[in-house]
Amino acid sequence: MSAIVLVFVTRRSLRSAIKRALLDRDKAADSTRRIQRGEALISVGNSSVLVIAVVVAAIMSLGVIGLDLTPLVASVGVFGLAIGLGAQRLVQDFISGILMLIEDQFGVGDIIDVGEAAGLVETVSLRTTRIRALNGTLWHIPNSEIRRVGNMSQQWARAVVDLSVSYESKYDDVVKSIDSAIDILMENEETMAALVERPTVLGIERFAGSSVDIRVLLMTKPANQWMIAREFRKAVKLCFDRDKIEFPFPQLTISQK
Repeated sequence: MSAIVLVFVTRRSLRSAIKRALLDRDKAADSTRRIQRGEALISVGNSSVLVIAVVVAAIMSLGVIGLDLTPLVASVGVFGLAIGLGAQRLVQDFISGILMLIEDQFGVGDIIDVGEAAGLVETVSLRTTRIRALNGTLWHIPNSEIRRVGNMSQQWARAVVDLSVSYESKYDDVVKSIDSAIDILMENEETMAALVERPTVLGIERFAGSSVDIRVLLMTKPANQWMIAREFRKAVKLCFDRDKIEFPFPQLTISQK
């Protein structure tokens, strides 16, 4: 019973300590980001406490029933060495998970890309990180196998939208119409709240086979870039239709002699 109480108290204390440390360390940071990181650290910390508590409770129980622990400790030492050699991967998973969280590479709720899998981080445990892909697949990835992390939810994000217009369209008219689409975003409360700054029209990105491509950059709050890109394309379609600016389509000219 005492072991259960100890685990409960330790886990509660750990949760409070982590939350307090994150709040004191960076009060200017986004609160949602701190909460995500804290939940990940608490998850790993709870797993660690549980493992240690089980081992300690087992040893204490053997002592209570009167068993001589001296030969047992010696046997455990030899057995532990053998297990340790075979459990190096588990240790690597644990250390990798701790380092990733301490360095704030990602947290629960972040959208990340780790190479073979990409999606929403659902949980970070002692050994694995679970990522939910867009199609619903839940990836269980050992922490030691995560060599690189692309985090699309930290600090800010950017949507890069290339708009293709026909060669017959006048550039100044196109830019004016795009500005009107940007105004629609800036006047809408939902999209305005997701933007960090007013979107920027960079200019002509390329001359394609049947179109002139104009690039627009939209800086957003974390994980809002996809929503903003969709809303921007919707606004552009409305403005282009109003201003009679045509979207190009592939054309093939055939000459016959």
